[in-house]
Amino acid sequence: MNDFDHIGDRIKLLRESKNYTVKELAEKSDVSSSLISQIEHEKVSPSLNTLKKILNSLGETIISLVEMEKRFDKNKSLIKKKDRIKVIVAPGCIYEVLSVKNDNFSFFVSRFEPGYEADDFFVHDGIEAGIILKGKIELTIGESKVLMEKGDSITHSSLIPHRWKVVGNETVEAIWVVSPPSF
Repeated sequence: MNDFDHIGDRIKLLRESKNYTVKELAEKSDVSSSLISQIEHEKVSPSLNTLKKILNSLGETIISLVEMEKRFDKNKSLIKKKDRIKVIVAPGCIYEVLSVKNDNFSFFVSRFEPGYEADDFFVHDGIEAGIILKGKIELTIGESKVLMEKGDSITHSSLIPHRWKVVGNETVEAIWVVSPPSF
């Protein structure tokens, strides 16, 4: 079982909590009504970008979607390593949440397995900053490609389309901050 099992049920619950019809959610997210219906009925799994479009229009993030299933005390400030929420974003891509839920930022450890490459570019509000702890990634931001290695850090606007891929045969470990929390 991974973090996105029963994702359709969770999306439907969120949609209904906002009193949106499937059609209204489709219009707000720019995702077809039929695709939303198929996702809610667990007939298809959404791509990461489709999921982000739907969640953005519901005022939620991928991490908040996972938190629906986890016991998480948002009034607590300390997160013990054993209690971190792990989000399997895609095969070969795992995030561990390091910050308590808040409206200002998300702070997490990213782990990318050798051969991992983001399927698509991401665009969202805000700014991102990260540091590579282990391994190498190629980060594409707009038209520019940057090779990041252990110890390298970067800050960039999240409004610029961006994606990453693992370079080499070592698992990449990085710490990332996104503000406002949009992932």
